[in-house]
Amino acid sequence: MLKAVSLTHSHDGDLLFTGVDLVLGAGDRIGIVGPNGAGKTTLLRILAGDLTPSQGSVVRGPGTRVGYVPQQLAGAAGTVGDFLAAGLGELAAVTTRLHHLEQQLAAGADVLTAYGEIQERWTHLRGWTAQARLDAARERLGIAHLDDQRPLNAISGGEQARLLLARALLDDPDVLLLDEPTNHLDTEGGAWLAQWLTGYPGAVLAVSHDRQLLDTAIRHIIELDGIHDTPQDYPGGGYSAYRQEKTRRWQKLLLDYEAQEKDRLRWQADIERTKAQARHVETTVLSGVQAPHLRRVAKKVAKKAKARERRLRRQMQSVRWIEQPPPRPPLTLAFPGDDTAPGETLTRAGGLDVHRGERVLITGRNGSGKTTLLGALQAAASVPVAVLPQTDAGLRTTQSVFDYFRAQVPVYADDAEKLLAAHQFGDDQWDAELRSLSAGELRRLLLAVIVNSPARLLLLDEPTNYLDFDALDVLEAALRSYRGTLVVVTHDRYFADRIATARTWHVEAGQPAPAVTR
Repeated sequence: MLKAVSLTHSHDGDLLFTGVDLVLGAGDRIGIVGPNGAGKTTLLRILAGDLTPSQGSVVRGPGTRVGYVPQQLAGAAGTVGDFLAAGLGELAAVTTRLHHLEQQLAAGADVLTAYGEIQERWTHLRGWTAQARLDAARERLGIAHLDDQRPLNAISGGEQARLLLARALLDDPDVLLLDEPTNHLDTEGGAWLAQWLTGYPGAVLAVSHDRQLLDTAIRHIIELDGIHDTPQDYPGGGYSAYRQEKTRRWQKLLLDYEAQEKDRLRWQADIERTKAQARHVETTVLSGVQAPHLRRVAKKVAKKAKARERRLRRQMQSVRWIEQPPPRPPLTLAFPGDDTAPGETLTRAGGLDVHRGERVLITGRNGSGKTTLLGALQAAASVPVAVLPQTDAGLRTTQSVFDYFRAQVPVYADDAEKLLAAHQFGDDQWDAELRSLSAGELRRLLLAVIVNSPARLLLLDEPTNYLDFDALDVLEAALRSYRGTLVVVTHDRYFADRIATARTWHVEAGQPAPAVTR
């Protein structure tokens, strides 16, 4: 259905990946994983035809339809109805043209011939099925309640995610390219999508860090790890199998490297001994000892040492030589603690209180009012609050990473550089504009600001969205050891279980239910 051959792509002169070969057939379930900024979304856009690779090609099978679901609605302009209808492809344009000509005919215009031609095309495209297809997609994705005239920028992140998927499915694609499809989906929506993908007859290629989705619906993992230029292949399983095999490969590589280093050190010690022997013989000859055979011995020993040096050099230049495994720079997250006595009410909303030192989990369906509740808690707080928004919150501007960080965290320039480095922002990224960051990199920058703020009350709205596996591990560990007050909205059950929240509020129709003990 879809074939990629020797794909290579660079961004701003930096190589993202090379040597990507991929064949997608019916029933294939492939997951693309890797650190933020490694090129996963770029690869998906190339496969979708939205971006031209630096080298290589993408070929679609005859008649293959490809559905591409991006991470977010770009621009979020227009209405729900118009956005969905555009997913009908040519039929959407034909239907619009048909209605326009009908209006002209009613006004007495001489457009009967054009109307007949467009009506014939509408019939060929089975235009009478359009409304039924739209209704079915809305019902299937749980967005039947959204009014056609509702602006796109007035719906929640979860509703936008469902809308994007519904539009892609309208064209009955043979291949689905999904970019973080469960971001913003509620628990029920994520479970439904994972189950639906298992029965989908076409091919699926999904960029995702949703561990549950990868375990449930994916059978083959490809990693762009940000270290190797070429993709790393992990066939035969989802997330759990991938992590197990990745650990096994890393341990084997370390053992092989250590064994090789021991052998190299033995070689070098032997070479040095041989050189020392040659120097000793030469010194003996130069001291006046009359022994012609010693000069010949000195030359043979020196020649032997050089030969061994050349052999070692050839080995180190060989493709079989194992380079020292290069780890990614470690991500540092250490939230400040709160030594104040617990129990004080810090904020109140919906008739429920948040007390100092508590850890509250907020759950609920998309559009139920969870983000609105967080906003109310922020507004009512009696202490400084640090908020992680669900989306990029209008941050995609021309401001640089360094300037944004210093505007939010009042520290000296040298200290800002050290703090950014601890959050995996090297000096090559300090001048990068916020709009050029990947969604995960922007998420990491927002976390860097929160970690270095004086606030002891954290309000986190879907904190796991867009984060890679390494960042998720670090964030979970940091929040487990956090001693302040935490309120978190998340649908990631892996995450919720690992950060040990003590109370749960379930929101329905904007109203949080009384807290329950977990």
